Amino acid sequence: MEAPGQQDIPEPLPASPDQQLDLAAINAVRNRILTEGVVAGRILRDAFLIKGIDATSAGIIDADIAWFSGDVELAQRLIKGADTSTIDGQLFVLATVEERARIQGRWLDAARFAHYQIKLGLTSAQLSNTNTRSTQSVTAAGDNLWTLLMHLDDGQLGRAAATADDPGWRGWLTLVQAYRSGRNATYNWLATHPGHTATKPLPAALDTWLDAQPPESIGVLLPLSGRLQSAGNAVLEGITEGLYRKFPDPKQRPRLFTVDTELRPSAVLAYRDAINEGADLVIGPLIKSEAQTLESLKERPTPVIALNRPEVYASTGVANWSAMSLAPEDEARQIAQLAFGRGQRKALVIRPDSEWGRRMEVALNEVWRGIGGVTASTLTLEDTTAISEQIGSSAGSVASERRIQMLEAAFEAPVASRPRRRQDFDVIFLLASDPAQARRLRPLLIYHYSGDVPVYSSSAVYSGHDHGQNQDLNDLILVETPAVLQALNVDRYTRLQALGFDAIDMIDHWQQAEATEAILFQGRTGLLKRLSNGEIERELKSVSFDVGKLKALPIR
Repeated sequence: MEAPGQQDIPEPLPASPDQQLDLAAINAVRNRILTEGVVAGRILRDAFLIKGIDATSAGIIDADIAWFSGDVELAQRLIKGADTSTIDGQLFVLATVEERARIQGRWLDAARFAHYQIKLGLTSAQLSNTNTRSTQSVTAAGDNLWTLLMHLDDGQLGRAAATADDPGWRGWLTLVQAYRSGRNATYNWLATHPGHTATKPLPAALDTWLDAQPPESIGVLLPLSGRLQSAGNAVLEGITEGLYRKFPDPKQRPRLFTVDTELRPSAVLAYRDAINEGADLVIGPLIKSEAQTLESLKERPTPVIALNRPEVYASTGVANWSAMSLAPEDEARQIAQLAFGRGQRKALVIRPDSEWGRRMEVALNEVWRGIGGVTASTLTLEDTTAISEQIGSSAGSVASERRIQMLEAAFEAPVASRPRRRQDFDVIFLLASDPAQARRLRPLLIYHYSGDVPVYSSSAVYSGHDHGQNQDLNDLILVETPAVLQALNVDRYTRLQALGFDAIDMIDHWQQAEATEAILFQGRTGLLKRLSNGEIERELKSVSFDVGKLKALPIR
């Protein structure tokens, strides 16, 4: 029965293709969903229908509700049915489908949508006979398209370029190919593509990269003695390998020298020693507290590529400073987006009771909740209670078993039922700190009737060894560095060696990095880009355990 006074929800008003979208209503519903949930969004949607809203805008709102509810296929069908011929309306729809394709990891589709937006923007400017597109907006659009294309491997780029009918689109694809081949190939592309939209201006600060010169002398600040000597040597090994790969000609190879930070009173003095020895670029330090000290300097006459992130970053842009790292927070953010793109919306988060676990949870929820995910519950594992009991309590199987026992006691007869888990989560983020912990927890999730729920973790759950115990982790989804996936033999120093190798690649891009937040290159630690505060974010490969071994998830 209807509640007293409840109004019937009318059908949306008829719409014509040339009608402007009701962007105020669409954005209001989106914001309501993100802040208060899908149910609140539906209520606001009905309120707009009662007031009167056109069918196209209503269809986009329904697509949004389906998307945030986890029905990805319905959302795609509804957004494709948005019939609008206005350029502003088409740009809005394209931006929506591009963002959702990106979250789903459909990089080629997302790039196509981004290219359509650039073409429509040019059409709009031509129709109005004015250059209404600011340099800033043009640069942002080009950088966005560039970042999407940089997710594609060489084979995908080649196939897309070979089948491209649009010369403009083909030009973007071949520009990325040329960039990966080096400066000479990029100059050749520029010579054969005069007037291409990618040259007005060049994306990803390519002009800065083309003009950059390698340093003559590189100072490396590492702990080469003391308790962190092994870690420092592993990084140095990667730096040395990268230097000889990057500069095979000894006449063009920069001079490399080391400064042992364990033998200096502070990172600042180590930095000054490197400058006094003639360094025109510094790599390091490796320790987080030392990176914090250098980042806090008011003046850095010689550019620094640190190998760890400070605890606290400057709130504004910083010069002559970039900070690479193997920070697990990058992985937490990525698995949040990965799960959301695959249609999961309500999460059970399991983490250790440690500072590492807290940081991982904060980073994960920052993205998860920001894109519309809901954290149904968080389990912080305690040492004082049996792990199985904690898992069972969070999954809901313990409470279900107790209800069955109560019924059996009440009727003095067995009940034909079985325990079941809670139904308010459809994904589990298992933020285990090491492989042993993951191998203990994953079977317990299955035991407590959560074996059908997708589980996501960070690279911390993989030791690099494909032994029989990893079969306990089958179907678990995680992200991992390209270096580990490509290495024949993996040990605890493989990722540190990759960090050093990528630091050498970064010396070719440090000036470019300070001029753009687009992706710079595919490194051994992941796809790398620099934020305005100097932090270099990495994006890893998505993989899953299959018969105890890692198997790459397909790039779409």
